[in-house]
Amino acid sequence: MKELIQRLSALDEDAGAAMKIILHFDTLLGRGAGLESFLRGAAVLAGHPAGLAHPQHRLHLRVGADGRPTDPVTDPAQAERWPHHLLDDGSGAVVWVERPVPSSLDGVLLERLAAGVHLTLERVSPVALDDDAGAVEILLSTSSDDARRKAARRLRLPEGARVHVVASAAGAPAPFSRRSAVLATPDGDVRASLVEAVRFSSACLAGVGSAVGLHDLPASWSQALVALRLASRIAPVVRWEELGALSLLADVPAAVRASHPDVVALREAAREPWGLDTLEAVVRTESSRAASAVLGLHHSTVQTRLGRLEELLGYRLATADGRTRATAALVLHRLTPA
Repeated sequence: MKELIQRLSALDEDAGAAMKIILHFDTLLGRGAGLESFLRGAAVLAGHPAGLAHPQHRLHLRVGADGRPTDPVTDPAQAERWPHHLLDDGSGAVVWVERPVPSSLDGVLLERLAAGVHLTLERVSPVALDDDAGAVEILLSTSSDDARRKAARRLRLPEGARVHVVASAAGAPAPFSRRSAVLATPDGDVRASLVEAVRFSSACLAGVGSAVGLHDLPASWSQALVALRLASRIAPVVRWEELGALSLLADVPAAVRASHPDVVALREAAREPWGLDTLEAVVRTESSRAASAVLGLHHSTVQTRLGRLEELLGYRLATADGRTRATAALVLHRLTPA
């Protein structure tokens, strides 16, 4: 298929681009992706926000050009200002892309988006919800309160429940809860699990969102995704609530994070196969001897590595200020896409 797209692009640029759009949405359908994944695909492909308004299901979703959810448009009539397409289900639902100047590719993009939304709603409709994964997806999306209540009943979650969302690798087993689904995110496929109590040690990397009511589960999911990006071999389970003020670093724009001198220096240190593990062990412990115990290495080996790290970073790690600085740089580095 990729070879065909390349050949088409050489003959006709629009035809090649249209095939890329079709292949993208067909891939999402094949993976059983959620509504936000389809909107994210449309927004990123178009380079402009994409939205969905579905009065029947009380669904109002909108994703920015950066692939992240943003404030929804609740009035379907507003979609008429942009290229849009009605769903073929007689519901009056509409999808759109907020492209100021129409493109020749809008037709195929919106048609595939509308088809993907329609088929996904048939699969995970809160009106006839028949699988746990679909219910998890509804609870973690910006769905209506009615849809959430139905999904919660499906999962046997009482209305007043306080629930954590746990994010882990898509290919990992679901050891945390049967209430689990693999969802598409800007960072790739991730397994989301809903747990009422977090008392586990994980063999896989995991991020844990704060305990929230059912209405706030999308926020806990966002927190869990950030925490997962910070998980490592040294600290395989990261809880959002334990990040404290460090969680604010997730709000720093990616370009600013990537260009900070401390992060640039840390990237050089990360080229050493032992660099990040050693640095994290050092900043998490009180001494190089304690770091040696965490790493399972001889003290002299860690001392040698510590000297090399200080040389690459440009500051001492034996001081409190140096460890604080390295901790912030490590968080910024792991939050920044490769």
